[in-house]
Amino acid sequence: MLQALLSFFAIIDPVGNILVFHLYSQAFDPRQRLLAASIAVSASFTMLLAFSLGGEDALDYLGISEESFRVAAGLLLLPPAYRLVMQGQPDEIESSHSRKPMDFALVPLATPLIAGPGALAATTSFTAQVGTGNTLAAIAIILAITFVSFATAGIIFRLAGEALLRLMSRIVGIVLFAIAVDFVLDGVRVVLETS
Repeated sequence: MLQALLSFFAIIDPVGNILVFHLYSQAFDPRQRLLAASIAVSASFTMLLAFSLGGEDALDYLGISEESFRVAAGLLLLPPAYRLVMQGQPDEIESSHSRKPMDFALVPLATPLIAGPGALAATTSFTAQVGTGNTLAAIAIILAITFVSFATAGIIFRLAGEALLRLMSRIVGIVLFAIAVDFVLDGVRVVLETS
């Protein structure tokens, strides 16, 4: 479960996403920020729960092997890892003060930043490896950290400063690179062993 916990921390990146949340929610009052954080985390958990319970069956139905999905997941994780290392944030974003908390919480927060392709792929992979309960526990812990990060984003931003948050995001990016490579190598290794 520890690997799942560390992987979801790197993939969901509560630290890096503080920057995104802060930029999008600067014009919101505290109640709207809490609402946006709640919606984003709840929607993300719902998506990841559904994928944990039915992701493997969906892959079987489509004729996609778990190994192929792991390789695809690893390849999908490489671009965000690169952006984290090079830019210190998940993606190029534009601040939009005209959005409502619901819009901003669902897109881009809940998806693709929290429950994006990498998190969905990792959910399926870890469900097969460590079981549904352990996977959902890891997801719940990381999403709880994410909620606290979002809820206290203004305070964290003032205390830590943008430079420190970008540095932490770059470190998370390096970890994400390693996880992506591990996903690809594991998938390729299993394919070669079964050939």
